[in-house]
Amino acid sequence: MKRRIFSVIITMVMVLSLFIYLGSGDNFPASTVYAESSLTQGITIDEEYLIPDSIGWCTYYVIVATNNTGSDISISADFYAKDRAGKVIKKVNDYSEAVKKDQQFILYGQFLNEEARGASAYDYKYIVTPTDKCAYTSVALDTKSIGKCVEVSATNYSKFDIQSVGVRTVFMKNGRAVAFDTVNIADSGIIFHGGSTNSQIIGYQAGDYDNYVLTYTSVGTQAYKGDL
Repeated sequence: MKRRIFSVIITMVMVLSLFIYLGSGDNFPASTVYAESSLTQGITIDEEYLIPDSIGWCTYYVIVATNNTGSDISISADFYAKDRAGKVIKKVNDYSEAVKKDQQFILYGQFLNEEARGASAYDYKYIVTPTDKCAYTSVALDTKSIGKCVEVSATNYSKFDIQSVGVRTVFMKNGRAVAFDTVNIADSGIIFHGGSTNSQIIGYQAGDYDNYVLTYTSVGTQAYKGDL
């Protein structure tokens, strides 16, 4: 694969007004936000979700996006919780070191409810740069239901060791996001050996769902000239 040598920095700020229900105190409503369908910079925002956890400890702001830049990329996103006056209450960061071109991926901001008390709006901005360490095509995933959970098995079909496979999942019920979960699949620490298969369980606390959106990423321990 011929890789263009360039430096792309994309900064995008989206202001999304998500009001707390009257009388709900510190609880966040679980609302789907209608995002821009396509951005000219090459990142398509497919969906955005505000998802409270099942125990009232934190709330996830999740974006499901597609890399349409024409290049493998790394991406870092800052997420902001703001009050009604626009003041930043809490800032958190998430990143993915290697997203394959044309790949769908998930980024999220995890806000502790106690720290994001009084938030009524959320912003985010991200920075994108090219990478040559994407190991996405060397990995295959299989899923199967285990009771109310899902077992995710990953296989590294290459001869090279790679970093752990990062799996992120939005659980849906009647088209509405009801839970979010994330796991890393590896053999030892963050290393996933060539030819190895391993698995993890997701959705322990997802509750009642009828569908899910699952994405994964993986980073190589070396630079790749093209697809594996």
